[in-house]
Amino acid sequence: MNSIFLLFIDLIRLRRGPQDLPASQNLLIITGFLLIVTAMLGDHMNNDLSGKLMFALTQVAILTATVWVILALNQKSERALQTLTAFYGTSVLIQLAVWPFRSWLLSIGEDAQQQATIPLLAVIALAVWSFVVMVHIYRHALDASRGKAILISIITQIIIGMSMLTLFANELQQELT
Repeated sequence: MNSIFLLFIDLIRLRRGPQDLPASQNLLIITGFLLIVTAMLGDHMNNDLSGKLMFALTQVAILTATVWVILALNQKSERALQTLTAFYGTSVLIQLAVWPFRSWLLSIGEDAQQQATIPLLAVIALAVWSFVVMVHIYRHALDASRGKAILISIITQIIIGMSMLTLFANELQQELT
């Protein structure tokens, strides 16, 4: 188990690719479950457990479907198990790293916005790094150039973002007001 954790750390450090993960249905299920749990922990929009669960399940389902379609369009469907496991596992670790900074941001009052600089910069840096990791995973999974992997990562982010905005527009609007 420790060696699998280190594989995910190496993925985040861009030293390994999804092909280095075991092709294991059980590992996919475990990392998917952990991704749902960490997404629920990071959800400050929904107050009830069912809302948090629905938001997290939807987000993971859209990610899964998007990655699967991209792999299929590129005739790499056989890599779905390891690629999704890589996305799930690295996302869990990055969400855990973001969590304390996001909580710090939420605890700062509106009158103390200058205090938000450090946690805000940390969240932004981790978001950028998450994108870099996504590019890295796609690059290996698709045997693609860096440019193609960047484009596919942008498309993935747009699909997930627009889908979540469309499906949860009311909740997001309430959060903003």
